[in-house]
Amino acid sequence: MKLSHLTEIVKNVAAVLKCPKCGKHFVSDAVDVVDITGDRGLFSGHCLHCNSATLVAMNIREFRQKIAKREKQISKVALGKIAPADVVEMKNFLEDFDGDFRKVLEQTDRKKRVE
Repeated sequence: MKLSHLTEIVKNVAAVLKCPKCGKHFVSDAVDVVDITGDRGLFSGHCLHCNSATLVAMNIREFRQKIAKREKQISKVALGKIAPADVVEMKNFLEDFDGDFRKVLEQTDRKKRVE
């Protein structure tokens, strides 16, 4: 499992996990992964509000599915096809580009207002 996936799972666990003593939500820095096997995770949490500790077993299938779905959406956008016309348009833009991003953004903003 990627570290970024594990970090995301811990954030999700912290968001749903409440301290059994005071009822406050745990923060992700106070949640540790004890074990993950398949879709089951064992987590320990330390409540920063009342200083109590808890051990929780959770089904993390939903968290994994959310991560996979988001990655799939990102890859669709990142791997979108680039048409030859897009390359020509970028080449033409770069030939005339003087490095002034402010001017380009102002022109884009004006075009949007006109439309």
